[in-house]
Amino acid sequence: MQRSTCAQCGSNLEPQNITHRQQWGDELYEFESVPALVCVRCGEVWLEAEVGQLIEKIIQQHPQPKKYHHVPVFSLAEFTL
Repeated sequence: MQRSTCAQCGSNLEPQNITHRQQWGDELYEFESVPALVCVRCGEVWLEAEVGQLIEKIIQQHPQPKKYHHVPVFSLAEFTL
């Protein structure tokens, strides 16, 4: 990871392992223990190209996931504010 300052706000970035969610078509995938740089001020996340390419490769290969999450989905358009 080479970037040291956030392109959004100019603050420092620190390396962290994060949980990353990736939309792919109609599907949402979640990846744990993803190496990233995270801005200490605004929280912007930066992934190295190699990490993004690996995530894409995993999605395309459809391996058996570690686990599944079942998440309820609501449309606010169906409710009155």
